[in-house]
Amino acid sequence: MNRLSESLSACARKIEALHARHDADAGVILVQVDQMARINNSAGKATGDSVLDEIGRRLESFASDEFGQGSCVDRLEGPRFLIVPSTPLSLGALRAQERALHVALAEPIVGDPNGRLSIRIAAALITRDESVAEQLRHAGDQLSRPASARDGVMVHAALSRNEVVIHYQPQYDVATGEMTGVEALLRWQHPELGLLGAGPLVTAARAARLECELTEHAHRVALAEMANWPKALAKLRVSLNITAADLGDPEFAGRFAAMAKAAKVDPDRLTLELTEQAMLSDPASAADQLAQIRALGVAVAIDDFGTGYSSLSLLARLPIDYLKIDSGFTRTIDGSDRDRIVVRAIVDLARALGLLVVAEGIENERQLTRLSELRVATWQGFLKSGPVPADQLLALME
Repeated sequence: MNRLSESLSACARKIEALHARHDADAGVILVQVDQMARINNSAGKATGDSVLDEIGRRLESFASDEFGQGSCVDRLEGPRFLIVPSTPLSLGALRAQERALHVALAEPIVGDPNGRLSIRIAAALITRDESVAEQLRHAGDQLSRPASARDGVMVHAALSRNEVVIHYQPQYDVATGEMTGVEALLRWQHPELGLLGAGPLVTAARAARLECELTEHAHRVALAEMANWPKALAKLRVSLNITAADLGDPEFAGRFAAMAKAAKVDPDRLTLELTEQAMLSDPASAADQLAQIRALGVAVAIDDFGTGYSSLSLLARLPIDYLKIDSGFTRTIDGSDRDRIVVRAIVDLARALGLLVVAEGIENERQLTRLSELRVATWQGFLKSGPVPADQLLALME
């Protein structure tokens, strides 16, 4: 019996014991360290082994802290590890830990010439009605597939099954309290995990180079819903998000115009939002695409302003209508004088450039009072509403 078979047998026995003790399916996590051949070739196999030993120690510490004493970490064949929590956990609970696990493994490791490893993580549910060893092998096979291929399959499946849905976060006039618009936010209606945020799907689309396809699908869904809204919602301005990949596509503006026309949605009701980083990735292409978008009558907004490497010269040159202050700033607007000075500087800059300001992340009345003092035009946040399905907007407006 080879080492892989031995490891699988030990892991299988651990999982079978969980099945018997709790009468429940058991979730596991597989971790694979990529580019070990590079380390072995450049620094020697002994160094590569020490790197994997350190990964194993970090995984054991993580498993004990997050999943409790009695959790098991096994080294499988090559640069692959298996974590078996001490109690049966769902896929959702394990996937919620993936980000924390990436963080735990992100610190540089002595011996890695580049100081940073590429890690793949996959959660799998091991059921009671099939061979545990076979399920573990199958999970390992899935992990071995190139990340872009796995991500592409995930995105295509979500799009083909219409799992991409849109929720809308209301935006309010600071002075009157009237709902004046909404931001359309992508959500993933996962068949097993329920409603998820945009993060997992957007990350997968980026890895698989399917960002433009995902954006187009989300826009098509939102425009179709807007076309069927009752008259009371017809005056709302709707903000749609775009990415650097969209701006880099010379056909984007024309394609978006065709979608809006087919949906019979007035471009004057639409705003396209992009982040500073999307704007800075290719300024020349961004300027051309944004000019075409503005020519359609669609407004343009810079989202999360202040979180990236802001280029003030680009703000002056690019055709922009709105500046959205990141929630990280607005959450501290009622704090220290220094925090208020930063927000005031952003508002004054926007006003000098003739831009309207939208503040994100407003959670209490004190923050709203500060916005009024700063003469910010519009806000959104959980003080009134988080993102909701379209059929709840009318009740919020009333």
